[in-house]
Parts: sequence; C-alpha cells; structure tokens
Amino acid sequence: MASETLFERRRGISRVEVRSGLAQVHVGPLGEPLMARRLDVLRVIAAAGISIDFLKLTQSGLSFIIPAERSEATEATLAATDLRYTVRAGRSIVLAHAVNMRDEEGLIARIVRSAIEEGVEVDHIGDMHDRVLMVVPDDAAERLRTSLERNLGVEA
Repeated sequence: MASETLFERRRGISRVEVRSGLAQVHVGPLGEPLMARRLDVLRVIAAAGISIDFLKLTQSGLSFIIPAERSEATEATLAATDLRYTVRAGRSIVLAHAVNMRDEEGLIARIVRSAIEEGVEVDHIGDMHDRVLMVVPDDAAERLRTSLERNLGVEA
C-alpha cells in the first residue's frame, strides 16, 4: 500500500513557539512632527548598532523589541537624548503558527481570548498570514503556550 504525501498542513494552529531573552522599549511621547521624530529615534538606535524587532508605531511614539543583553546599551543611548522612554526587561514572544491564519474565521479571536482567560498581560499583538505574535512577560509565556495548545487543539 502506497503512503500518502501531505502537501498542506492541517487547518488551525499547528504549533506554538516561545522566544525568550527579550526586552521591550517604548519611546514617547515624541511631539511634532511625529514622523520625523520617529525617524530620529530609529537613527539614534541604528547608530548605536542596536538591532530591533517587532517595531510598532504608537499614537505618540514607537515601541520595539530588543535582545535583553542590549538593554543597557539601549538605555545608555536613549539617556543621552531628550527622549522619554521605558525599557521593560523580561519579555518573550509567543508565536501561534497556522496556515492561512487570516482566512480561518475567528482563529485570531480565539487566540486572544485564550490569553485573556489566562490573565496574561499582552504588551503587543501582531499577525501575519501564517502566525500571531504576542509580546508577554517571561513568567507568562509558557502558561500561554500551554493554554493555546490545550484550548486550540495543537497536536504534539
């Protein structure tokens, strides 16, 4: 009997991943002209050789994720400016992977509901065609992973 080759992943959440060792930086309020001020912040960070991820534009500034080991360098860089900022250490990104995430009606809502029901403080949420990313405190990341796997039927 010939075995069948699977070309597509099954619908729904296929796996949940945790990436730890991060810190979250919020810069703002920046004042006007807002777009120019955001670019100034990014130039200062780039000049310091600090790699960022998960850039989010806020109503009055911006936020991003950095490797935790770059927290001190980031604080020193921002302290040398007139910018208002916070650096929150101990952050993780929880990624829920699913093919055609945005086409699965209610799937993103169920993921967010699972975080809310677990009482997880979610700093940021982002989505792509095949995953949802949530920035959460380190101490909640594994709890959220377990909840997502249990509540959304992730196969081990």
